[in-house]
Amino acid sequence: MRCWIELSEKALKKNYQVFTQMSQPATLMPVIKSNAYGHGLKEIYSILSSQDPSIIGVNYIEEAEELRTFGYKKRILIVGPVPQEKYPDVEHLGAEFFLGDELSLTAWLALDQKPLAHLKIDTGMSRQGFHLEELEISLHKLKAFSSQVLGIASHFANVEDVVDLSYAKLQIERFQKAQELAKSLGFKLTSHIASSASTLLMEEVHEGLTRVGISLYGLWPSQATRLSYLKNHSELAELSPVLQWKSEVAITKAVQEGDYIGYGCTYRAVNRMTVAVIPVGYYEGYPRIASGRGSYVLINGKRCPIVGRICMNMMTVDISHVSNTSPGDEVTLIGTDGNETIEAEKLGSWAETIHYEVLTCLNERIPRRIIP
Repeated sequence: MRCWIELSEKALKKNYQVFTQMSQPATLMPVIKSNAYGHGLKEIYSILSSQDPSIIGVNYIEEAEELRTFGYKKRILIVGPVPQEKYPDVEHLGAEFFLGDELSLTAWLALDQKPLAHLKIDTGMSRQGFHLEELEISLHKLKAFSSQVLGIASHFANVEDVVDLSYAKLQIERFQKAQELAKSLGFKLTSHIASSASTLLMEEVHEGLTRVGISLYGLWPSQATRLSYLKNHSELAELSPVLQWKSEVAITKAVQEGDYIGYGCTYRAVNRMTVAVIPVGYYEGYPRIASGRGSYVLINGKRCPIVGRICMNMMTVDISHVSNTSPGDEVTLIGTDGNETIEAEKLGSWAETIHYEVLTCLNERIPRRIIP
C-alpha cells in the first residue's frame, strides 16, 4: 500500500503513565480491542509490553488468543459477548470474561472447568449485564463457585457526551447497590466501571480497575469531556496522540477551467488549477462522505482541499497554492505537518461521525510503523 500509519512509542508510553498515575489506587487496564482502536494490535502490544500491564482488555476471544501468541502471560479480560461453545477456550487461554445474563450463567455453571468470570451489571446502558432485580438470584447460584468469580463491573452510558454527569451518578448509585448485595452474600470482588471519560472526570470510580481505551491513544473521548475536565482543573491532562496516517503524492496534473474532477462530475474547476492524486480512498478507511465537506490533507505544511468525490482507492486534492509539489511528496491524512494538524476528531467531523469510528475503520492491511 502507498500509505502507512506511524505509531509514536514515546506518546503511548507517556499516556500509559499518565493514566497509571491518574487511576490510583485502581489498577489501569489498557483496552486494546478492535485492533487496538485501529492502531494495530500487535504493534500496540509490542510497545505496551515494556510497561508490563498486569491485565489487558480485549473484545474477542481471537484477540486474547493473539495476545497469548505474542507472549503475554498475565490477565486478559474479554469484554465482549463470548459464544457459549467458546467458554472452554476462554478457560484454556487462562482468560476472563463477563457473565451478564441467565443463559450465559446457566452454561457456565454446567461446565466442569469454568473460566474465570466477572459479573456484568446493567445500571442503565441496556446492553450487557444483569438487572439489579435479578442479581440476587444469580448470586445465590454462583455462591458455591465464588472463588472463580473475580469482579463486578458495569459501563457508563452517558459520560463523554455531556457536561451534566447526573445520569452517570445515578448509574454509580445502582452499581453501589449491586456491590453491596454481592458483599453481603460473601463475595469478594474487584469493582470496575471506569472508562476513559469517567477515569478523567470522576475520581470516585478509581477503584479496582480503570478500563482506558480511546484516551490511552492520546485522544479525548469528546469535546464535552474536555469541557467537563476543565470545570475542575486549571488545564487539560497532557495526552499525546499516538497515530499519524500518511501517504504520498502519486500524480500531479493540470486541470483546465471548466473541467470536471472525479465521479459524478460533482466538482468543476472555476479556473486553471493543479491537482494531486493521493492513493487513498474508502477501502483504506478514508470516509467517502467526507467528500465536499471542507476536508483537506496536508502537503508541505499546507492545507490542500479534497476536490471531487473520494474514490475506493484514490482522492484528488488541490495543490495550486503549494509550489514544487512532486510525486513521492509526503501527505498527512491524520497528524501534524509543520504548523498544521489534522486530528482524527476533525476527520470524524467531516464524515459526520466520531473519531472512534474513523480509527477503527483504518484498513488492517495498512502497514503500521513504530516511531521511537
